[in-house]
Amino acid sequence: MKSFLQFLEQKSKTEEEKNILVTLKKLPKSHRKLVKDFHVRFEGGNTLHGDDQHVGYVDEYEKEICVASPWNYGREFTFLHEIAHKVYEKLNDNTKKEWTKIVNKTKNKQKQSPEELFAMAYANFYAKNKVVIHDHEEWNEFIKDLPK
Repeated sequence: MKSFLQFLEQKSKTEEEKNILVTLKKLPKSHRKLVKDFHVRFEGGNTLHGDDQHVGYVDEYEKEICVASPWNYGREFTFLHEIAHKVYEKLNDNTKKEWTKIVNKTKNKQKQSPEELFAMAYANFYAKNKVVIHDHEEWNEFIKDLPK
C-alpha cells in the first residue's frame, strides 16, 4: 500500500481511500500527523486474519494501520479507534489521570482499560455513526477539549 504522502498526491482514489481522507479531515491536524506516514490495510472478516481477539492494530515499525470488518463496529469506527491509540500515547500523565477519573465515574459495566475506553470514546466522537454504549457527555467533552 502507498505511503500517506503518495496517497494524498495520487489523482484517482479508490472508494476506501476517499473514505479514509474524509475521516482524516475530521481530526485535528496534530492527530493526523501522528499517522501521516502510515498506510492502511483492510481485511475481510470479523477479526484480523490469524487473530480471533482483535479487529485492528497500529504497527509503528511497519507504519501500518490494519482494520478488519468487525460485526459490531463499522470500519470508520475501528480505524478511528486505532488512531486513538496513537493519540493516547502522546497524552501527558496528568491528562491520562484526568481521563482515568472520568472513566471510573462513567464506564458503567464496561470492563476495558482506560486506554481502550479512550480509544472507544475518541472513535465515537469523530465517527459518522455513533455507538450508544460509548456515547457519554463527559467522554465527548474530554475528547473535544484535547489539544489540537
